[in-house]
This record gives sequence, C-alpha cells and structure tokens, in this order.
Amino acid sequence: MTQRSETLSHVNSVDVSSTPAALPMRHDGPHDLECLIQRTLQAQPGLRFARLKVHHCPQGVCLEGLLEANDDGIDLVELVNQIAGVQAINHVVTRPQTPK
Repeated sequence: MTQRSETLSHVNSVDVSSTPAALPMRHDGPHDLECLIQRTLQAQPGLRFARLKVHHCPQGVCLEGLLEANDDGIDLVELVNQIAGVQAINHVVTRPQTPK
C-alpha cells in the first residue's frame, strides 16, 4: 500500500461549498460523514478513483481503494481534513492513469 504526503498542485485546496453533495454539513445519519468525504473526493478535479471506500474508525476515517493518477504527490489525508475536519488513515493505492 502506498501513502502519499506531498500536495498535488492542482488539488491542494478543497472548496466544499462548490460541491453540491457537500452543502449540508449536518451529520444526522450514521454514515453521512463518510458519504460526504467519499462524494467530495470523487468530485475533485485531477482525482480518478477506480474504487473508494470510506469507513469510520477510532482515529476518524479510513480510506481504502484505488486511485488512478499520473502525479504521485496527492495528500488525501490533508484533503479529508479540509473537507470534514477529521483525521484519516490512508490505505489508498495509487497507480498510473490509463487512457480512457
């Protein structure tokens, strides 16, 4: 598994106000926070997830999946902190993007 700690230049700031799924910041249901994080990450330009699961854990949330990217400087932990203000454990594997 690969964990990235650098910042991707075009994904270094998350504007959750521009993501329709992220507008309601209330977390009434048991999985609302995980869904918010998952939808917001999948909507970020420059990030293409083949799979992404977000699970609640004692430290915050755990990210699992496969990210296809040509730039290996993506800091998903920081992005999650910007999106929801929680800590994340990154278990996302990154592989080079394949042409569509």
